[in-house]
Amino acid sequence: MDFELNDEQRMLSESLTRFLADRYDFEKRKKYVESTEGFDRKIWQGYAEMGLFALPYPEDEGGIGGTPTETMLVAEAMGHAIAVEPWTEAIAIAPALLQAAGADQRAAIAEGIIGGEHVPAWAHLEPGMIERDEGMKTTFHDGKLSGTKTVVSFGAEADVIFVTAVDGSGTTGLYVVRKGAEGFEARSYRTQDEGRAAELTFDGTPAEPLSGGIPAADAIAQAEAKALAASIGEALGIMEQAIDLTVEYIKGREQFGRPIGTFQALQHIAAQAVVEKEQVKSMAMYAALMSDEADAQARDLALSTAKVKMVDAARFVGQMSIQLHGGVGMTMEYAIGHYFKRLTMLEIAWGDRDFHMDRLCEAGGLAA
Repeated sequence: MDFELNDEQRMLSESLTRFLADRYDFEKRKKYVESTEGFDRKIWQGYAEMGLFALPYPEDEGGIGGTPTETMLVAEAMGHAIAVEPWTEAIAIAPALLQAAGADQRAAIAEGIIGGEHVPAWAHLEPGMIERDEGMKTTFHDGKLSGTKTVVSFGAEADVIFVTAVDGSGTTGLYVVRKGAEGFEARSYRTQDEGRAAELTFDGTPAEPLSGGIPAADAIAQAEAKALAASIGEALGIMEQAIDLTVEYIKGREQFGRPIGTFQALQHIAAQAVVEKEQVKSMAMYAALMSDEADAQARDLALSTAKVKMVDAARFVGQMSIQLHGGVGMTMEYAIGHYFKRLTMLEIAWGDRDFHMDRLCEAGGLAA
């Protein structure tokens, strides 16, 4: 595997980093979080104008034909800024789910997402559901959906909602619901990492089935793989920024007449955090590349391996950041606490450590 970036990939990373630096600082982010929708639509449109939402789609469908490496670079930059927009749904999840649609249907739905007019969401989990299709009760019958979905990221704010449901034969399918559809209700709430989520209720809600492409179950598995790979890239960006913020803090914080950053014990802790972060950097690239692997078992094992390493490193880096900041690291007034919260949420997103370790153990070991 080639982990070297080409000139275009470096340019993408640098331009997005500059874009976010201009629009995201600690105080601006607070305003976005507290706004009506929980994010700024102007920034969302800015992403579209940069071509971020076009990255995963082939050129003949209005996209750019990017690779998983570009998605990882976007995720890393978003992690640096702890961006609050539902970019994962637009860049990683929606393109994968749309593989269940035929070319014309896929292009029609993707057009609004690529242009930034439509914010997508994926309604998959249900109350009591733990793994994938377990206990799915949302049904599709005579063109309409009925059921409840929970923890839907930006579900109340989304314009296009992809819904997982079972039909009369018990087959899992994917369906599209538009914002404001009849029989659709959303109860929005703030999440611990300052994002938005919602519980969605469908009561005879008209929905458009995705058909003509790959089986829905395969599209769902791909979406989960892409989202997991993106979350590892985001965690990498958060860890990089958390280390930078912590090192900057201990250089300026004085105790016993000198900066605490001169204490050897603290230097050793910070150095170990850098080692952990560098290991995650390799695993994030590996996960991104393997998210396109045709062999589903090899893909899943590679992603589980990367996720386990990410969780272990995230705990070390996150706890190190709070410890070296001291009490102020736990306050809402310091940025580091917000990075720590997002990193903690990413530890359990798309399967926690126990889930992925179980998958690895059942397969007889780590990915080759």
